[in-house]
Amino acid sequence: MNETALTAALGEPVTGLERLTGGSSREVWALEAAGRKLILLADPPGERRGGGATFEASVIRAARSAGVAAPEVIAVVPGGLILQRLDGETVPRRILDVLTTGSAGPRLARQCGDALGRLHTVDPGAVAALPDEDRLVEYRATLDRLDPDRPVLELAYGWLLERRPPCRRTTLTHGDFRLGNFVVDVDGLVGVLDWESAHRGDPLEDLGWIAVRSWRFRGPGVVGGFGDVQDFLDGYRASAGVDVSDADFAWAVVLGTWIWAVGCLQQADRHLSGTTRSIDLALVGRRVVEVEHDLLGLLR
Repeated sequence: MNETALTAALGEPVTGLERLTGGSSREVWALEAAGRKLILLADPPGERRGGGATFEASVIRAARSAGVAAPEVIAVVPGGLILQRLDGETVPRRILDVLTTGSAGPRLARQCGDALGRLHTVDPGAVAALPDEDRLVEYRATLDRLDPDRPVLELAYGWLLERRPPCRRTTLTHGDFRLGNFVVDVDGLVGVLDWESAHRGDPLEDLGWIAVRSWRFRGPGVVGGFGDVQDFLDGYRASAGVDVSDADFAWAVVLGTWIWAVGCLQQADRHLSGTTRSIDLALVGRRVVEVEHDLLGLLR
């Protein structure tokens, strides 16, 4: 990707193209066009993430139409997606250290609940080619393929099956709604990023994911390291009009933790198989034992 190609795709002169750090699955580039600060999300060469840029653009537009804070879609270009660049902080530890002190943490938790509630009111039919996913089923198949002989993951899987709440509704789900995919400033949530994993599924998948211990980044709050469950669910209830019981939320956190444990194995496999050679992916793979430890604590 270069400035000449992007200028041709946008129909406007592009300047300041610079690759940024961050983005474990895609390349992230800063650029400017017509006085606007923009972000290019580009798939790694030879590897397409999620449903592709056109799909992700349609998901973001549907979310924004429901009032979810998300960057404006500027253009879909070959191999990538150009978005409005939002001002704020994205690094989890900086957010926890600077932007969630005092009343800011509870406010951010409510805002996250509100954003997720708004997202879950979107008609899934409004997004073309939105995949149906049952992550408990799909990650079971992934675990069987990668490493089926892990006692803790088998124990947790049986627990999840035995206690699974009835799926009362399916919604448009974000698929990776957590700290690290938020832009935050002194007023709270500025925008939700990384929509490539969106799908039609059980909203409990999204609700528990933000409270997985790995996504708290050593912060004290159960929700994202910065807030408590009640503030988060109050915000969710206000916008979705749906109550979530304590038991359902607890199940959702176990589900998210189990999914992330399998996800660690998946990340390692991307490295070991040669699909994407990366020391970062290899290191994530080694963290599966930490997540198994978290699971044992949740199942007691």
